[in-house]
Amino acid sequence: MKASREQLRAHRQIFWGAWQRELNSEILDALQVRIVRVIHEHPEYHPLFDDEESFLDRDFSTNDGMNPYLHLSLHLALEEQVATHQPAEAANVLVHLMQRKGLNRHDGLHVLLEILAETVFHAQQKGGEPDVLVYQQRLQALLRA
Repeated sequence: MKASREQLRAHRQIFWGAWQRELNSEILDALQVRIVRVIHEHPEYHPLFDDEESFLDRDFSTNDGMNPYLHLSLHLALEEQVATHQPAEAANVLVHLMQRKGLNRHDGLHVLLEILAETVFHAQQKGGEPDVLVYQQRLQALLRA
């Protein structure tokens, strides 16, 4: 099921609000801290936060590459997966990519992000939930690569 415009605005408002609180040096809750950390790691997206209405309502074309909001959201999801070890493979693969492959943390997360994005995309195409088992198997394959 496709998200409504109101749902999209509500989700984006969470990112907008966290970033504005950061810019105003206001106290952040735990979720806002994680959101702000992800936004800081992507300075190329900072101009998107210059205009609230444009940020909340803009439609991103697939020709533009990955939707920046989706990219930030997937980063946030991965941060949660790594922190909670759910699935455990996410944290294990990130450590592997950093220690054995020499990637920095952000670049390692981008490797995981590609797999997560494809998993979500396939679920949307089928009209169902992401296949967690396939996701875990694809992550495990990175440990053997």
